[in-house]
Amino acid sequence: MTVMMKRRALGLLTTVLLTASALGCGADGGSFASGGMSGSGISEGSISAFGSIFVNGVEWEVDDASIDIEGVAGGESDLRLGMVVRVEGNLAEDGLTGNATSVHFDDALEGPIAEDPTPANAEGTRKEFSVLDTRVVVDVDDTVFDDGASFDGLARDQVVEVSGFIDETGAVRATRVELQGEFPTLDDVELRGRVSGLSQDMSDGGIFDLGGITVHYTAATDFEDGTRDDLAEGVLVEVEGRLRISGDEIDAAEIELEEEGLGDGDADDVELEGFVTGYLSDAFFLVSGVQVDASGASFDPTSLALANGVQVEVEGRLQAGILIADRVEAEGDDDPDEDEPRVKIKAAVSAVASSPNRLTLLGVELGIDADTELEDERDELPNFRFSDIAVGDWMEIEAVATGVAAARALSVHRKEPDDDVVLQGPVTALDTLTPTLEVLDQPIPLDGATSYFDVLDAPRSEEEFFRNPGDVMLGDTVKVSDESAADAAVLSEADEVEIED
Repeated sequence: MTVMMKRRALGLLTTVLLTASALGCGADGGSFASGGMSGSGISEGSISAFGSIFVNGVEWEVDDASIDIEGVAGGESDLRLGMVVRVEGNLAEDGLTGNATSVHFDDALEGPIAEDPTPANAEGTRKEFSVLDTRVVVDVDDTVFDDGASFDGLARDQVVEVSGFIDETGAVRATRVELQGEFPTLDDVELRGRVSGLSQDMSDGGIFDLGGITVHYTAATDFEDGTRDDLAEGVLVEVEGRLRISGDEIDAAEIELEEEGLGDGDADDVELEGFVTGYLSDAFFLVSGVQVDASGASFDPTSLALANGVQVEVEGRLQAGILIADRVEAEGDDDPDEDEPRVKIKAAVSAVASSPNRLTLLGVELGIDADTELEDERDELPNFRFSDIAVGDWMEIEAVATGVAAARALSVHRKEPDDDVVLQGPVTALDTLTPTLEVLDQPIPLDGATSYFDVLDAPRSEEEFFRNPGDVMLGDTVKVSDESAADAAVLSEADEVEIED
């Protein structure tokens, strides 16, 4: 394809841009890249861990960085797990570490929940609700809840601050939800979108719509990165103000005019996470409002099927505001880890090691990497990091099996101590005659009091569970529970053994 044809195809993408990415992705719409950033990089994604901060698998040192939290100067202690941020800085040659010069966070929206959340999937692990006429989707595993918010506790009229990514429908796929208060006691709101139905008056005021929300502004309204004369149909803005009791009108205190994507400059190294929108082909599409040229990119996995709504991480360079991709990797639901044996462990830590970071629980060594989500629900440390973990800490861990008695941790949650010890993973050894089995190469202590359950959660006798052919087979995922463990670091007896779907 010629350069001219590429530019025509990429130009066509901007005509598809007006709805799916209107809210941005939680980071400021202004340009970090205008004027060029030779030798520098941009990383836009959610904070997955601390130490300093991990974004898109890169550990960014932020000691010398300017940190902006919604237009206010802050520090590392103001950053939180799940925030979608834009980091500017210099990447090391290995692409795994970097020195940040700036970190910016801006939420996707803030306002009251319009109705009680409803299930968004058959498993009940996702819910959806509306905030300021914008659909928000939360996930029990992928969304971080804080300041009193919880997956089960979300309710109508709660005012929430939401950070996340915008999908192909314009919905916010939340990576973080914070509870701010109750409406109408708290009526401060923030909303991003494209101006429509603009009507201006002679007193420097006017009204316009952002989706189903009407915005009123007056001569007293502050304008950032532009003036009231710059307001026009289709312009991307962020509005801060007070929500009227009707729930669909905002009196704007501040209106910020924003640029789309990463600006029109250059950058050597760019990492961008988000949902595919404006899909034309595997070579040309949008991610978080950024035009992507993936005509020369590799795909991970190689079978990755791109389409609107697929969550990806794109790596490459920025050229005149276009992301020239070297690599496109599946994220979220399309992560290839979903096909690997899933591991869940609830127990106390028996060993901690570093270089590389790893924990041992119930004899299983768990690798902790840049993509591992670390969260402290015991002491509620806001910037919980690997160095805060000690032997004896009670953990709930989700992971994927990687080898003999080994797994890679996807999430590590420190919790209050418990005596319900759980090991879930693939059956790695099985003897139907004895009968005995191992999970992740750990012998399971079975006895006559052990209860067995099949994949439908129906009770089975030991003979039914182990007979050949029987319920359990080599490679099946089983959950083993010791419901009253004397030692929280040891699975001393198997009270229940259940085959997982």
